[in-house]
Parts: sequence; C-alpha cells; structure tokens
Amino acid sequence: MPITVTPTGAALGAIVSNFDARNFSPEDAKAINEAFLKHHVIVLRGQTLTDAELVEFGKCFGDIEKARYISPLSGRDDIMVISNIREDGKPLGQLPDGEMSFHFDRIHQPKPCRGAALYCVETPKEGGDTLFSNMVLAYETLPEATKHKLVGKTALNSFSYTATSRDQRDQDGPRATHPVVRTIPETGQKSLYLCRLMTDRIEGLPEAESGALIDELCDHIENPRFVYQHKWRVGDILIWDNRCTCHARTDFSSAERRLMKRVTIGDNAVPLP
Repeated sequence: MPITVTPTGAALGAIVSNFDARNFSPEDAKAINEAFLKHHVIVLRGQTLTDAELVEFGKCFGDIEKARYISPLSGRDDIMVISNIREDGKPLGQLPDGEMSFHFDRIHQPKPCRGAALYCVETPKEGGDTLFSNMVLAYETLPEATKHKLVGKTALNSFSYTATSRDQRDQDGPRATHPVVRTIPETGQKSLYLCRLMTDRIEGLPEAESGALIDELCDHIENPRFVYQHKWRVGDILIWDNRCTCHARTDFSSAERRLMKRVTIGDNAVPLP
C-alpha cells in the first residue's frame, strides 16, 4: 500500500500513513523526504522501534550527529535522550522538566543541524506538547518595510545546555553568528532564523534597537496562526526541518514520566543568506 501524506490543517505539518520506520523501500524514503521539504514537519503514528532502528530511520534524512551526552536510558552516542526520569534525584536525560521557549536546535553552532527525528516512548497524560512555527510563512507575512530592514542582517546566537528559558542562560556557552533570514537550498524559500531562547542581538544595530526588533520578530513568529501544536502519543515519530521551523515545549507535571529519544540530522553547510 503506498504511503499517504495528509496535511495537519495547521500552518505546517503532515501526517504520513502506511509507512513502517523499521522496513521501507528507497521509493518510500524518497517520498518521505519530499514530504519533509514540503510540509517542514512530518508525523508517523504507531511506530515501535529499537534505538538502532531509530538511528537507521534517521539516516533517510542525512548523516546522524553524535549526542552531547550518553544517557543510561539508551547507552548510544547517537541517541539524545530527553526525559525527566531520575535516579537518586539526578535526571537520566537532557532538558527534563517543564516548558521550553521557542528555539532552533544548535543555532549556536557554526553548522546547525538540518533536522531531527523525535520518538515518543513515554508521555504524560497532559502537557509536554511540542509546538512548531512555520518560519517560511512568518517571513512571507512580514511587512515589506521589516523585510527591507532585515536584508543582509546577521544575529549572534548562544546557548547554555541546561537552559529552557532565556533567563537561565549564562554567558559562557557556545555561540555563532548566522543570517537573520536564511535560504533553504532545495526549495529556494526564505526563512526567518532567530528565536527568543537563543538569539542575543542583531549585529550592526544599537542595543536598544536590536532588542526591540528581536522582540517584535519573536512575537510575530510565535503567533498561533503560524504554529502546529503536536500532542504526543506513545509510538509517534516526529521529524522536523530545523532550518525553517522554530519549536517549543509546553509545561507538564513533574509527577508524570516523559521519555523521548532523538536522532539529530546533520548538515554539511552553513546557513545561506
């Protein structure tokens, strides 16, 4: 049975059906890549994967990067575990608790990742949703005067690895400068490329003007009309294009377990203006 791709009805995203992430043909891999480029976020339901199978599936979209930390909940250096499960009070995964502000993965690195695939193993009954903003649509709907203001602009981005909000960051984390508007090579689409959690300043502007413009753009990006909110089910795999989607997480109870496993899809090029 051929795979089917059904848009979510939100500003981005599609549900892919009739696809087994453990066993797929080259034709299926091509079709799911096309859906990835068109819809920016794709969702597979009802999957059951080992860690090794998750890594092999992730390779459909590119080379897999190493995780910063190896979790005892996986033991693999190519699986990032995101979880609030603790042992002797210490989290066994990364980014364990609560709400997380809108961000791009690894925008603080010279070559940010192309995307990621996140697999749901355990999820709370309420909360812990992931929100994605369509940064192509957000750019397209900016006033022309604002677009003109952004031409040629770059922004400095930094991150502290345990931070889930801007006020938790320190000044010693890694940092990188990227275009405020980047071009997606395969489609030629322009995408806003800054976020509330990690963008420090727009270079070449006075500090007050830079801060005001970042706030204005982040308020625009986070408008619900650009957002798809994913409510997780066990067995979901969600793959997103990190070049043109900004994502966040809603709050959830620390009394309920949440266990997600992620493979990070690398990119071999710096963001293009």
